Amino acid sequence: MRAAAERGFSLVEFLIAALITLVLAASVFGLMSRLQRTAGYQTEVHWVLEGVMIGIETVERILLQAGNDPHQAGFPGLAIAGPAEVRVRADLTGSAHGSPDRGDPDGDTEDSGEDVTIRYNPNTRSLEVVPQGGIPQPVASNISGFAMQYFDNTGVETTAGDDVRRIRITLAVTSPLADPLTGRAFSMQLSSSVRLATRQ
Repeated sequence: MRAAAERGFSLVEFLIAALITLVLAASVFGLMSRLQRTAGYQTEVHWVLEGVMIGIETVERILLQAGNDPHQAGFPGLAIAGPAEVRVRADLTGSAHGSPDRGDPDGDTEDSGEDVTIRYNPNTRSLEVVPQGGIPQPVASNISGFAMQYFDNTGVETTAGDDVRRIRITLAVTSPLADPLTGRAFSMQLSSSVRLATRQ
């Protein structure tokens, strides 16, 4: 009896225990792999959402300055090129003490940020702000659609820049990665409305 109790595991018992351990380890590693993919996707969704919020806020900020003309220089605030592109002009700063882009407005739109174009670039799927004569600066990526609708003071849609009093911005985003659980990419559409200051 004593010899039977001390003999230990048989080869069959050892193989069964090893097989059970391998199955458990495989399922744990599979679960960890899925969790890692899901975490990576969630991070991607977070960056996409943050980018679209920055894009909307940037467009709103630029549009709110359209037509700022304290010296009555008479330049147009908006030049509409289409639903996905608009040129915005505003007199925001001057050239105080010989330094560009400093001081009070100076009656022109030649300082940085005073004459820019907002546009959607479908080739790079990005929303861009382009300084007049400068290099495009992407402000949001993974954009799957961008449009602006322009309305006059009666709420009628218009394409005449001088008549615009309200602009509806619609921005759609799609993540480049698909959800590992569903196989579908995350997408979302945001809209915002900007009311322009009344211009004389």
